[in-house]
Amino acid sequence: MDLEKTQQLILQTEAAAHKIFVTRDELVALDFKRQKTREAFRALKNDTLPGEKAWMTLSIGNIFVKTRASKAQNLLEREMKEIDQEISDGRNKLKEQVKHLRDLEGKPELKGFDLKPITNEAEVIMQALFK
Repeated sequence: MDLEKTQQLILQTEAAAHKIFVTRDELVALDFKRQKTREAFRALKNDTLPGEKAWMTLSIGNIFVKTRASKAQNLLEREMKEIDQEISDGRNKLKEQVKHLRDLEGKPELKGFDLKPITNEAEVIMQALFK
């Protein structure tokens, strides 16, 4: 009976570790996509004149369209925001998965792992307090 519990725990631990690797690979792919979108946005911003039309591919497939540069920039900005949100969600998911894996391994919770960055509003308040 004890051997079965041990085997089950090992299988659960391996499955949790596999999920972490998959999530990490997804984050790497999203970061690559974000970087390419940022490069396209910068190239479009720096290399086109106002009102000029530009060719771009849509993220829904291999569709090329010719549109105004300003509209293409807006589409790219929206896509960058969506990718940033997906990356943020993926990082939160990764933190939960690591916490679950550490629970399965019987290790204590990581300290400082759930820290959140200071918001702009809080930063303004802190600057006002320290003046």
